[in-house]
Amino acid sequence: MQEYTNCPVCSSKNISFQYMAGTARKPKAPPKWPVNRCEDCSLVFVNPRPTWDELNDYYPSGWQCYNTYVSDEEDVVKEAKQLNEYRHIPIPVGKRLLDVGCGGGSFLQVFKKLGVEVAGIEPSASAAAAARECGIDVFTGTVEEYIAKNGTGEKFDVILCSHTLGATPFPVETLDCMRQLLAPNGYIWIAVPNSDSEYARKLGWRWHSTDYPYNLINYTPKTLGLAGEKAGLVVQRNYTYSLPGSLIYSICLWRRYRWFIPHKVTTSLLNDELIERKTKEMDSRNEGEAILMEFCHPPS
Repeated sequence: MQEYTNCPVCSSKNISFQYMAGTARKPKAPPKWPVNRCEDCSLVFVNPRPTWDELNDYYPSGWQCYNTYVSDEEDVVKEAKQLNEYRHIPIPVGKRLLDVGCGGGSFLQVFKKLGVEVAGIEPSASAAAAARECGIDVFTGTVEEYIAKNGTGEKFDVILCSHTLGATPFPVETLDCMRQLLAPNGYIWIAVPNSDSEYARKLGWRWHSTDYPYNLINYTPKTLGLAGEKAGLVVQRNYTYSLPGSLIYSICLWRRYRWFIPHKVTTSLLNDELIERKTKEMDSRNEGEAILMEFCHPPS
């Protein structure tokens, strides 16, 4: 375990213990993750945090995020062409896209078929190797290690970091590395769970997307924007997005822990119209399940 003495975003020493969190994917296991809060910027994070070696058992080679292909890939590519976007990103045809924390390269496979020049960075050796076997150019390591080895000469028009920034112990440094690899008119697209979402506030660490210890840090729109600012970036776009399936699970968890209502009973009471209305309502308040934020270089 390694201890923070300062907030990993704002560097304040004004941090305090909040509670012991359990492993979100093993809710019956005893709580084991000490969670701290920065009293200045309100960031919440595991402290002390486990090292990569201590987390090895949580990332087996067959982990779902290490998939090399998206399910129903042909249909996904077809729909993306019709919408001219994939995963909220306008398709940058003929441009360069880097996926930081690309896993097995499943997202990159789709972008490649959409006419995008793609590359990835992935700490897991097995996942990176699987992606390379599928024809994707992937560097094994972190973005910091990539720059240490290759420098910052190569630039990318879009840098994607989807639900991996929470696993990086020093987000400002990680975002700064992305900034150094960003083309002058490019942007960085970040997705992370929103710890200021309605059900995150209600459920605490039991909210499924808090996901300790896969996430070492959980962000609000405020703290994610601050991390980008500290890295020399500016926010270009900031909104939340709630997948219907994610919201349904959040509601099920809330009713189970609050009133001991089984998931099957809750799901039987929900319908598509209700969930659609609820997702729109939450996202209109910027309190949806996930934060989607775009950063770019400051205006010159």
